[in-house]
Amino acid sequence: MPILKLLNLLKLVLPLTLLTGCGFTMTKVEINEQTFVFAMYVNKGQQEDTVEVTISAPLPNRLTSGSQAGGQGGGDPYAMVTKTSSTVQDALHLIQRDLSRRFDFSHTKVVIVGKSFAEAGLEELTDWLQREPTTNLNIYLMVAPGDAKKVAELTPVFEQMPSEVLTRFADQHNMIVTNLKDCLYAESANQGYALNYLSAGLKPMVADQEKLEPWAGIQGTALFRHHKLVATLPMKESLAVSWAVNEVKGPLYTVQWSEDKKASVFLITSSSKKSVRMVSGHPVFTVKLSGTGDVIYKPKQKQLDTLQVKELIERELNDQIAGHLRKALRTSQRVGSDILQLGMLVDWNYPDHWQKVSANWPDYYKNEVEIQVVTDIKVRNFGSVLRMNPK
Repeated sequence: MPILKLLNLLKLVLPLTLLTGCGFTMTKVEINEQTFVFAMYVNKGQQEDTVEVTISAPLPNRLTSGSQAGGQGGGDPYAMVTKTSSTVQDALHLIQRDLSRRFDFSHTKVVIVGKSFAEAGLEELTDWLQREPTTNLNIYLMVAPGDAKKVAELTPVFEQMPSEVLTRFADQHNMIVTNLKDCLYAESANQGYALNYLSAGLKPMVADQEKLEPWAGIQGTALFRHHKLVATLPMKESLAVSWAVNEVKGPLYTVQWSEDKKASVFLITSSSKKSVRMVSGHPVFTVKLSGTGDVIYKPKQKQLDTLQVKELIERELNDQIAGHLRKALRTSQRVGSDILQLGMLVDWNYPDHWQKVSANWPDYYKNEVEIQVVTDIKVRNFGSVLRMNPK
C-alpha cells in the first residue's frame, strides 16, 4: 500500500519537475528589450546597386497612457527608420546599430516594395525573408506605384498605424491576397504570381474638406515573372483575377444594356474552378467563374422587374465579367506570367507532359497555351418580390 501511494505521488511530482527543468533551460528575451517591426518598406537606392530599407515599429510609450508610461501623450504611436546599403540585411544592420532594442520580425504583417525595386527583382528580399528566423511565411507583399515610403505616410483614420491599414487591405479579401509563402511556392514551380498594386496620393478628409491628407488604396494588381514586375492590371481585370483564385468576397458590378437602362448587382457568393485537358498535344485550360447575386440598384424604368429583365441583366453581367478575365489572361500570357498557376494542373493531371515543359513554362504558357473562360452568374432577386406576371 505505501508503494502504491509513492507511485501516485511520483505521477504528480514528475511533470512539475520536467516543466521546471524546461523553464531553466529556456532563453528568454524581455519584451522591453525588443523592437517589434510591424511593416517594412523597401526601395531601390539612389546609388546604383543599393537598396533602401525602412522599418515601422510601434512606440510603447505612446500606445499606452502618457502619464503611466512616462512618455508623451501626443504624436504618432509609431516610428520609422530608414537606411541604405548594398543589401537588405546590411541596411537592417545599420538600422539596428542606431536602435536601443533588438529587432523582432515575428509581428511583421506586411512588406511594401517600390515599383522600381520590384522591376529589378524581389529575389534578394524573399531570400532574406525566408532565412530570417523571426519572420513567418504569412507576411503580405504589396507593390507601391513609386516610393514605398509614400504609402507609409497615409492617414490611418480608422486604425492606429499605417501598417494596420495595409494589413486590413489583405484581410478583407477585396482584392487578391498574396503572402510570402505563395510567392516562394510559385517561383519554385516556375509559375508567376500577382501582388496588390497600391495607389498613393492626397485626399480631403471628411472632417475638413479643405485639408488634404496622405491617402492610400488599391488600384489593381502587379504581375510577376521570376520575382520581377512585368506588368500591371487595372481594377476591373484585377477583380476578375481575384475571383479566379477564390480570393474576392462580395464584389459589386454595374451593367448597362442601353443608354438609360442599368442595374447594380452585389454578388452574395462567388467561386471558381479550373480544369485542363490535352488537345493535339497541348493543354487547353478552362476557368469557370460562378456566382449568385442580388440587384441592389435599378432605376424605376418602363421595364419592370420581370424574368426577361432578370435574364438580360444576367447576360450582360456574364459577358462583362468574362471579358475582364479574358483581357487579364491575355496580358498575363503576353508577359509570360502564369498568375493563376495553371501549370500546377498540368503537373497533377499530365505529369509526363509537365516534365517536358516545366523548365521553360513561362515561354510555353506565353505561346502554346489556350485558356477558355466560362461564367455562370445568376441573379437571385431584385431585392423585392419578382413580378412573375406584371400587369
